[in-house]
Amino acid sequence: MLKIRVLGGGGEVGRAAFLVEDGQQKFLLDYGINLDEKDMPRLPLHVRPAEITALVLSHAHLDHTAAAPYLYITGRPKAFSTRPTLDVARLLTMDFLKLNAAVIEYDMREFENLYNNTVFLDYGESYEEEGFKLVFSSAGHIIGSSMTYLETSSGRRLMYTGDVNDVDTWTLGGAEILDTRVDTIIIESTYGGRSHPPRYAVEEKLIEIIEETLDKKGTVLIPAFSVGRSQEIASIIAHKAPYVEVYVDGMVKDVTDVYLRHARFLRDPVAFKKTYETVNFVASFKDRKRIVNTPCVIIASAGMLKGGPSLYYFKKLYQNPRNSIVLVSYQAPSSNGHKILEAGEIPELNTGRIEARVEWLDFSSHAGREGLLRILSKYKSVVGNIVIVHGEPEEAESLKNTIIEKLDSDINVYTPSVGSEIVV
Repeated sequence: MLKIRVLGGGGEVGRAAFLVEDGQQKFLLDYGINLDEKDMPRLPLHVRPAEITALVLSHAHLDHTAAAPYLYITGRPKAFSTRPTLDVARLLTMDFLKLNAAVIEYDMREFENLYNNTVFLDYGESYEEEGFKLVFSSAGHIIGSSMTYLETSSGRRLMYTGDVNDVDTWTLGGAEILDTRVDTIIIESTYGGRSHPPRYAVEEKLIEIIEETLDKKGTVLIPAFSVGRSQEIASIIAHKAPYVEVYVDGMVKDVTDVYLRHARFLRDPVAFKKTYETVNFVASFKDRKRIVNTPCVIIASAGMLKGGPSLYYFKKLYQNPRNSIVLVSYQAPSSNGHKILEAGEIPELNTGRIEARVEWLDFSSHAGREGLLRILSKYKSVVGNIVIVHGEPEEAESLKNTIIEKLDSDINVYTPSVGSEIVV
């Protein structure tokens, strides 16, 4: 009997935290946070560190890792991840603590305790101890992201997708499906009810916007997440428009250094290194002042225009119709990016009407409905239980209905909420 307790991430995006129990064994799959309507961190439900057999961190994003250091205030549970996952998570955690130190009860010492108690696994490497087995395979989401195969002491076999993308991108190959039997899958559903447009079409639209803007002697600002999205956008431009001058600003450089250190986790390490030989990293405020009036592309964090250098550039560029603001990341309802898409202005900044061209392009690193079905279809003949998590209720329910309709109506499909307990 396998018991799955949803400590977070049920009927919501983020705050991923799933406790899998088999007898005395307890496996914690991710332990992250999300933000409430006031942008304050929301923690998952509590679990005692001493009870944890193993903590598995699927990837570096804070909604999967930011609560994990709490476990290392009083405990030292053994953790498992890829090395790039924790190297990127270290950067994200440092930035997170700068903004939230007043409300977060750990500091970087606890993160280092986590790091020092982590067993780092490569893709395909098997780890066996005390009657359980772990194997990671690439989830195709960001560098080091993993799908986790877990075999418990009683022989139960579970696959946890984490955040997953099965489509090849310039920086990462799509998710790698292990050739193994599983009886239970825990799968994300961020876009469980939606389809993404063809990747090549989105890339071509990006290049079209860039060329049209530069032809008018304008500047293109691309606010982008520092992890994954910035590296992908720079790679697209390097391959499809190598004649374009590209500048990168913000935490992107530090994250890219991690990508370069762990280039073997990338789809084409040589091509990635060549891309970043041509990219210009902004080194000073003087650089910012110079390039903001230059026909070029500026890739800068933060991706939602909530702060960071991207907001500085936005304030300098939005009043000129020759310029373009291209949003390529998810825009939360409270974000400045969402406001300019929906209202054409940011009232809190007294912008008035945004004169620059504003576009949003779907470069999601989460699989859409079809991608999730492709992943599940590889297991449909042997899986008996599917637990749908990490998605708003309507997305999870939509994916559930699609699974029953298109895969197998005899599979047990669950869409739990936070605090739920499932026995399979």
